[in-house]
Amino acid sequence: MGFLGGCPRGVALLALAVAASGGCYDTGDGSAPPSDRLYFPVGLQVSHGGTVLYAVNSDFDLQYNGGTLQAYDLRLIRQHALLTIANPADPALLPVLVRPPNANACPGPPEPGRQPLGETCAPPVRAQAYIRDSVIIGAFATELLLSPLTKDLVPQTPKLHANEELPPAAQTSVDRLFAPVRGNATLTWATIARDDFTSAPAQGDTKATYAPFRIQCGQDAGNRCDGLHAVGDDPNEQNNTRRITLPGEPFGATISEDGTALVMTHQNDTKTSLFLTGLARDKNDADLAQSPPSLQFVVDSLPVGGVGITPVPHDRDAFLGVTALPRPAFFQTSRSIPQVSLLRQYADDTGGVAASTPRPFLDFESAFPISASANGADSRGIVVDPTPRLACKAKVTATDEATRDREIAACARKPARAFIANRSPAALLVGEVGANGPVGLDGVATYDPDRLRIHTSVPLSAGPSKVYIAPIVDKDGAYALRVFAVCFDSATVFVYDPDAGVLENVIRVGVGPFSMAFDPFDLDEVARHVQVPIDARDQNVRRYRFAYLASFTQSYVQVIDLDNAVPSTATFERVVFTLGEPTNPKGS
Repeated sequence: MGFLGGCPRGVALLALAVAASGGCYDTGDGSAPPSDRLYFPVGLQVSHGGTVLYAVNSDFDLQYNGGTLQAYDLRLIRQHALLTIANPADPALLPVLVRPPNANACPGPPEPGRQPLGETCAPPVRAQAYIRDSVIIGAFATELLLSPLTKDLVPQTPKLHANEELPPAAQTSVDRLFAPVRGNATLTWATIARDDFTSAPAQGDTKATYAPFRIQCGQDAGNRCDGLHAVGDDPNEQNNTRRITLPGEPFGATISEDGTALVMTHQNDTKTSLFLTGLARDKNDADLAQSPPSLQFVVDSLPVGGVGITPVPHDRDAFLGVTALPRPAFFQTSRSIPQVSLLRQYADDTGGVAASTPRPFLDFESAFPISASANGADSRGIVVDPTPRLACKAKVTATDEATRDREIAACARKPARAFIANRSPAALLVGEVGANGPVGLDGVATYDPDRLRIHTSVPLSAGPSKVYIAPIVDKDGAYALRVFAVCFDSATVFVYDPDAGVLENVIRVGVGPFSMAFDPFDLDEVARHVQVPIDARDQNVRRYRFAYLASFTQSYVQVIDLDNAVPSTATFERVVFTLGEPTNPKGS
C-alpha cells in the first residue's frame, strides 16, 4: 500500500525540539528504504523469548518512499556483546566490524585504565550481519508496541476470594507488532511467530528456517505492507462501525491491561483515539486470524499536545467480592499544560441494547495537576510501577481465607508509583497512584484506584523524552527494579533507584537517544527479587542481561550491560556494543 490519506499536519522531530521542514509527501516512485540497516529508529521491542530484536525506522528525512519494520538476530547480538566485553579484539568479531578496534587503547579484558566500551574499544558492527527480515511501512513511525503474553492479560472479571484461580489462557503461537505512523495517519501492524525460552535460532538460520524472524503484513512484490495492515485511514475498514478516520499526527500508544484495546495520542491535536487490538485472553490462533485491529472512537477536548500514555493498573485483588471492576483507565501527558489527563474506556455506547453492535468509546474523565516542580509543563513519557503491591502480596502468609483476603486486598490497595519525563523544567517526576478515601458508614474506607498525586521532582539534564521501568541484576544476582529516563538533548540515560529514592547513575550515550527495550523479564519476579536464571540456551549468560537503546539522530542501536553480579563490573551500566554505524543525518 502507498501513503494514503494525505500528509501530516506539520513535521517536528518527534516532538523532540529539533526543527525540520514540513509539507506533504507521498511514496511516488522514490527509492525503497534500506532493508539492511537502521534509519532513524524510533521504536524497539524484544521478543518474549529474547531471540529477536524488532525495530521500526521512521525515514524522517524522507530520503526514501517509506520507513521499515525489521527483525534482528538478538541471540547473535548478545553473543557478540559478550565477546566484546571479554576482548574487543576477539578474532570472531572481525568479520562483522565496520573497522578494526584500537588495539593500543584496548590491551585486554576489562580492567582499570582501559577505554570504556562503546567508544574506542567497541567499534560499530555491520547491522547487515544481524538483520533477518525487513518490510516497508509508511514514513514517520513514532513508536513500536509488542502484544503481551496471553497469560499476562488481566480480565475484566471480579474475584470472590484472593485464592481464586483464573481459567487457563488460550494457547497462541503468534504475537502482533503495532506502530503509529504519522505519514499516512494509521496504526500499522504485523504478525510474528512467538518464541519462548526453549527456542533459539541456530547459526545460519534465516526467516525461512526460524519463524520468529519473519514479519508478516501482507507484503506485496515490493515488500510493502498492504492496506489491511495499516488501519485508521479508511472509514470502510472491517469493524470500523462509526465510519471514522484517524486524526493526524499519531504519536504515543499503549495497550490496555486486558490487551483488547490500544489507545493513541496525537501530538498536535486535542484528540485521542481508541482501537481494538483483536487480542484477548481467551482468543486462540484461529480467533486472532479473524480479528484484525480496528479504529473505534476518537475523543476530543483534551489538552493539545498529547504525547505519553499508559494504562492505570487496576489490581483485581483490591476489589474482592465486588460485582464489577472499574472500567479500564489511562493516564495521558501533554506538551502544553502541567497536568495529566485521565481517560476512561467504556465497552458499549448503545446502552446495552442486545440487538445493537457494541461500540466501545473513551471519555476524558478528569485531570491531575503537576505542581511538584516550578512549571511542570511539557511532559513526555509516563509509566506506572505496581511492584510495591506485588511485593506486599508475596509476603502474605495467612492461610485462613478471610484473613488472607483482607491482607491481600490491603496490599493491592497500596499506592503504585508513577514516573513522568518532564521537560520544563527537565526532571523525573515521581508520584503515587491509588489512594484510600474517607471511611464510610460501613466502616470501610473508599478506594480510588485512579487518583494520581505527583510529589517529587528529580532534576535531569536537558530533553527528557521517554521513561521505562526495568530491572538490573544486583550484586547478589537478583532482579532489582530501576527507572530509566532517556534525555534526548543531552545524550544521557539516568538510572533511578525507586526504592532508595536516589539517582544511581548517568549513562553517557550516543547523540539523540530515544527508544529503549530490555531483555524479557517478569515484573512479579522483579518485585520479589528473584534470582535471575542462567539462560539454558547460552550457559555463560543470564537470561536477563542487556538493555537496547536506539539513537534516532545517528541511526544505530547501543547495547547497555545491566549485570552487576559478574566477576568484573567495569561494564555495569555502560554501553558495551554498537549495532550499526553511527551516521549523521544528511545535510547536518
